[in-house]
Amino acid sequence: MTTTEKSTVVTCVGVDPVADWRRKIRTAETLVPALAFVVLAPLYATMSVLGHRQLRTSGFDLGIFVQQVASYSQFRAPTSDLLGTGYNTLGDHFSPITALLGPVYRVFPHAETLLIAQAVLFASAVIPISRLATHKFGAATGVAISAAFGLSWGVQAALNFDFHEVAFAMPLLAMSMVALVRQRWLPALAWALPLVFVKEDMGLTVVVIGALVALWTSGRTRILGALTAAWGLTWVILAVKVIIPMLSSDNSYDQGSKLPPLGEGIADTAHGLVAGDSRAATAFLLLAVTGFFALRSPLLLIAVPTVAWRFLSDNTNFWKPIYHYNAILMVIVFAALLDAFARSHRHGQLTERGRHYIVAFVAAFAVVALPFLPMARMVHAQEWTIDPQAATAREISEWIPADDRVSASNNLVAQLVADHDVSVFPQRATDSTVPDWIVVNRARPAGWPTDEAGDRQAIDRALSTGYDVAYSLDGIEVLHRSSSGPR
Repeated sequence: MTTTEKSTVVTCVGVDPVADWRRKIRTAETLVPALAFVVLAPLYATMSVLGHRQLRTSGFDLGIFVQQVASYSQFRAPTSDLLGTGYNTLGDHFSPITALLGPVYRVFPHAETLLIAQAVLFASAVIPISRLATHKFGAATGVAISAAFGLSWGVQAALNFDFHEVAFAMPLLAMSMVALVRQRWLPALAWALPLVFVKEDMGLTVVVIGALVALWTSGRTRILGALTAAWGLTWVILAVKVIIPMLSSDNSYDQGSKLPPLGEGIADTAHGLVAGDSRAATAFLLLAVTGFFALRSPLLLIAVPTVAWRFLSDNTNFWKPIYHYNAILMVIVFAALLDAFARSHRHGQLTERGRHYIVAFVAAFAVVALPFLPMARMVHAQEWTIDPQAATAREISEWIPADDRVSASNNLVAQLVADHDVSVFPQRATDSTVPDWIVVNRARPAGWPTDEAGDRQAIDRALSTGYDVAYSLDGIEVLHRSSSGPR
C-alpha cells in the first residue's frame, strides 16, 4: 500500500460523519436561528388566533383571503363575494402566490389556518437574519437581533391585522437580503424572483435588487442582475396594465386611483414629513428601530419603492405605522443594519465596542416598545378567553344550514366565512346576492361599510322586504328571509 493510500485510509477511519453532523447542528449559528423560530412561530400563531377569538379579525381582509384560498383549494379561480358577487380577487391585487395555501386549507378549512400559516411564514423570515447576525457577529448579537426583529413594531402590527399575502414576501425577501449582505449575488436574485407573485408592487422591489446587483458586479452576473430588474418591471406592468384590469369589474386598476399626479404627491409628502404627520412618524420609527445605523447601508434603497408609493398615496391609512404595510420594511432595515455592521468592520469605521452599543440600543428599543405593541395584550388573562360575541357567532354559524347564504357585519364575517358563502352587511353595490340570513352586530357596530345609523336603516329595509328576526343574543341579531321574501 502506498503512502497516499495509507493516508486516505487513516483519514476515512478518523472521521465520524454522525459526530461531525451533531457538532455542526450544535453550533450557535444553527441553534440561535432554530431557537428563534421555535419561540416566535408559536408566539405569533397564539397572538393571531387569540385576536381572532377576541373578535378583532374582520371580513376585510381575513374573510377575503379565506374565500380566495378556499377557491384555490377547490381548484377554482380565486373569487370573493365580499369584494363583489363572484369577484375574481386577481382583479383587485395580483397575488397568485396565495394558491400555495390551497392544499393546506383543503385539509384544515378554517380561518385560523391562514393565521397560523402567516405566523409560520413570518417566523421563517427570522431564520436567515438570525443566522447571518450570529455567523458574523457572535451568538449574543444573534440573539439580540433575532429578538429585536422578531418583536419589532412592524412585524407585530402586521400580525395584529388579519392575514395578508405579504406573509409570503417575508421569508423570500429575508433570504434575498441576507444573500446580498453575504455578496452571494445569484442566490440573492433567485430568492427575489418569486416576489412578483406576492403583490403587484413587489416587482418594484425586485427592480431595485436586480439593479443593485448589476451595479455592484460585472460580466455574466451583471447581466443577470439587469435581467432580474427587467423581470420585476415586466410583471409590474403586466399586473397593473393587463391582468388586474382584465379581471376587475370596471376594466381598471382601482388602486392606481389612490395615487395623485406625481408632482402633487411629492409636494404633499414633503409637506407632511416636515409638518410631522403620520408619514413622519412612520419614517422615524423605521429608522429608529435600528438606531438609525441602517442608514449606512445602500441596501436601504430596497425600501424606497414601498415607502414611496405609500407616502405618495392620498390614502392616509398607507402612511401609518399600523396594519401590515411595514412588515417587509422590517426585513429590509434589519438586513441593512447587519450590512452596515459588515461594511463598517471591513473599512475599520466601527469598533467592536461601538457595535455592541448599537446592538444594545436596538435591543433596548424593542423592549421599551413592547408594552405599547399588540403582543402586550397576551399578559392579560382576559386575552386568553373567548369573546362572548365570537362564541355566539360560532354557534350561529353551526345553526345556519351550510348551503345557505349569509350577509354579516364586517366584524362577524371572519367567524362565519369558513362555513358559509358570506358577503358583508349592509350589502355593497357590487353585491347582487340575496342572502338567506343576515347577521348584524347591534351591540358593537362594525362602522363599515356604513355607520350605526346606516346599519339601522339597512335592517329596517330588510324587515320591510321579507326578513324576520329569528335570533338575538349577546348583541347579535339574526334575520332570516321568509319563504315569501324576495328571491
